[in-house]
Amino acid sequence: MRKASNIEHELPGRAESKTVRICGLRIDNLTMREALDWIAQRLDGRGFHQVSFLNAACVNMALRDRDYRRVLAHSSLVLADGIGLRLAGRVLGRRIVENVNGTDLFPLLCERLRGSGKRIFLLGAGPGIAETMRRRIEDNPGGVIVCGATDGYFHPETERELVSRIARSGADLLLVALGAPHQEKWIARAASQTGVKVAIGVGGLFDFYSGRIPRAPQWLREHGLEWAYRLCHEPRRLWRRYLIGNPVFLWHILRRWWRHWSGWRLHHAGDHA
Repeated sequence: MRKASNIEHELPGRAESKTVRICGLRIDNLTMREALDWIAQRLDGRGFHQVSFLNAACVNMALRDRDYRRVLAHSSLVLADGIGLRLAGRVLGRRIVENVNGTDLFPLLCERLRGSGKRIFLLGAGPGIAETMRRRIEDNPGGVIVCGATDGYFHPETERELVSRIARSGADLLLVALGAPHQEKWIARAASQTGVKVAIGVGGLFDFYSGRIPRAPQWLREHGLEWAYRLCHEPRRLWRRYLIGNPVFLWHILRRWWRHWSGWRLHHAGDHA
């Protein structure tokens, strides 16, 4: 079993088939329902758990950033986010069972926690966005309790006070929207000191849920084209991620496929020599 202070890495009772690797990075290959069950159980348990999402852009970053790779390896749960991971799994013969992204998971998690008394702290995004998201959550009567919300524009010298503020709030669940890999590194470094049971790096969730950025229509999401919709709406910010990042990710996948296929061919050629 992998070990690191304050973090559990193993899913109790998890079959080996529940874990796959893409470009050497671990993915806990769960359905949305299984992921919700896992989070809800940890919120009722003890200890600290970090949940991370992995998409094609995250794979590219992790292959360049050793510290980010280490954080992902030490995360309690790593979920496959996006069509890119599912396509990569098909190419490499490692089937990803479902696209479990944070934007779809969050409202389902709120529904799961309805009436439980669990408390959420929102950290991240631009000024006012976390507060807008807080109001939208609180407009849903009987839902989860938002015990604090603040934007992601804090300075390193005020980080200790931020951690203390989250701890004083009594939050069970911390959502961190600082963008990958910064949010994952911050969670690994500081979130265990806040007293929360689960901390999740959620990327652009606050922007979507607050209504600042529209999500793609359902039919586009079902066909794996949400990335194209986002690119059309934010070309200046996302062109590099998608127009350069997607081909780079494809190159990484095809390179690993070629290595596997070449090794298989050499092995079987030796059998017939």
